[in-house]
Amino acid sequence: MGFPGQRSNTRTSPNWGATRQYKISPVFLGIVAVTITGGAALWFGYGSVGIATFLFVLGGYFTVLCLHEFGHAYMAHRAGDRDIAARGYLDLNPMRYMNPLLSIILPIFYLAIGGLPLPGGAVLVNRAAARSKWQASMISAAGPLMNVVFAGLAMLAVGLATPNDFAWSNSPHASFWAGLSFFAWIQVAVAVLNLIPVPGLDGYGIIEPFLRYETRRGLEPIRPYGILLVLLLLVAIPPVRDGFSNAIDSILTFFGQPAGVSGVGGYNFRFWQN
Repeated sequence: MGFPGQRSNTRTSPNWGATRQYKISPVFLGIVAVTITGGAALWFGYGSVGIATFLFVLGGYFTVLCLHEFGHAYMAHRAGDRDIAARGYLDLNPMRYMNPLLSIILPIFYLAIGGLPLPGGAVLVNRAAARSKWQASMISAAGPLMNVVFAGLAMLAVGLATPNDFAWSNSPHASFWAGLSFFAWIQVAVAVLNLIPVPGLDGYGIIEPFLRYETRRGLEPIRPYGILLVLLLLVAIPPVRDGFSNAIDSILTFFGQPAGVSGVGGYNFRFWQN
């Protein structure tokens, strides 16, 4: 999750000399390794189901978070922002995207207490470098698209492997499928949250290039507080929070997730409460 900033309104010449090859950082590979370890432990029934689910889901969350921010950076680079490479955003290094409090501590805390996943990172992009409105729009769309893709893959796998409640509950890998379905729930929630068209969120960034200048200028003061306003509504107003959660559940049901399977995964994830 993340919300790319607008660096400048002044078009600059591409800095071709700053372009570097794409890299995959050891930190990212370590996060992927944690995810695979947790998933393998669930699949083979090794160790604690709760701890394995926690590692699998949380590792997957941060893996997609990195890819979300990389999506923003990649599209900005393709659109003409050559400073992206110089700032290291193309290295798949989560340390480039993350703030310790906003990106690690708070997301883990909110997920741990059963809350909604928070935005975890951000890349600073120069939208003025984009050569068209559609390219500027795609810079914002590329991040949530990563969440949508991984949510779709997870739901497809669960739906094919456990097409009904009987198949899921009797599967020898039921804990794995429950964890994967909870991971899908989180990714759907992140995608929907990011796509709300409020300044500061990716949903607004997608439509912003097509708005009139006066509209953009009038909404600009809201940008630093947009995500806070949305989260305040979700946390402080129970009908809004419950409506959001029910909407996510409905999406999972529509895409063939057995009833309650993501809830079991969430229960296993919060193993210290069991």
